[in-house]
Amino acid sequence: MIEYAHKGGNTVTVMLHDGTRYEAAIVGTEESNDIAVLKIDATGLSPAQMGDSDAIAVGDGVHAVGNPLGELEFSMTNGNVSALDRVITTDAGSDPINMFQIDAAVNSGNSGGPVYNDRGEVIGIVTAKYSSTGVEGIGFAIPINDALRIANDLITKGYVTGKAYMGIVLETSEQYQWYAQYVGLPAGAPVKEVEKGSCAEKAGMQSGDIITRVGDETVESISDLRQALKKYSAGDTAEIELYRSDSSVTLSITFDEAKPAGA
Repeated sequence: MIEYAHKGGNTVTVMLHDGTRYEAAIVGTEESNDIAVLKIDATGLSPAQMGDSDAIAVGDGVHAVGNPLGELEFSMTNGNVSALDRVITTDAGSDPINMFQIDAAVNSGNSGGPVYNDRGEVIGIVTAKYSSTGVEGIGFAIPINDALRIANDLITKGYVTGKAYMGIVLETSEQYQWYAQYVGLPAGAPVKEVEKGSCAEKAGMQSGDIITRVGDETVESISDLRQALKKYSAGDTAEIELYRSDSSVTLSITFDEAKPAGA
């Protein structure tokens, strides 16, 4: 929602516990990780204490705070860490995000609320829940260490630094999917265009290639490719396996850095 407000030039208001409202400046957003940084002009506030999400373990007690259903303000639910390092995709076409799983009750309206440990330290940000019928107690949170790193980049640089970038446009049309199935092309991430001067062009990648592996990660979809790239930083080198003209091709690529327009 903050991303849409940022793009549309809309006003964002922050309301504190006592009902005081402030107009907020949007410092930056990182849509692929569902993080935004807002700034308000206020004094005398008590900041939350940050914990270390790298130190959490399955079974640790957690407490989720939020506004479930948009009408139950200041609600807290208790539970435990159920699992670590869950790779979750929240929306169709969105990038997968690394999260930890909790069984504290999470509902619509909890998103963006903090997850505390038993010492009252913030260790995560509630982002999603598994919502299939008959399923309960499966919620997900972004580790606070990841969120703080992203927030610091947004504050100091205006974008998240060091993200690996290939310089390609992927083929996502339904017509291509029908064609690929009809002619029996392998599963992978199909390349529609290669940007001039990009690391992909320098490595020898071509329009029409199908990426089937990045390093040790098998790629069977565009989502797989996005997840594989998250394991690399700008400047890293990896082997890319492609399907091209009925044969397998292996290239070595040194990733560029992803930067938003105008950065």
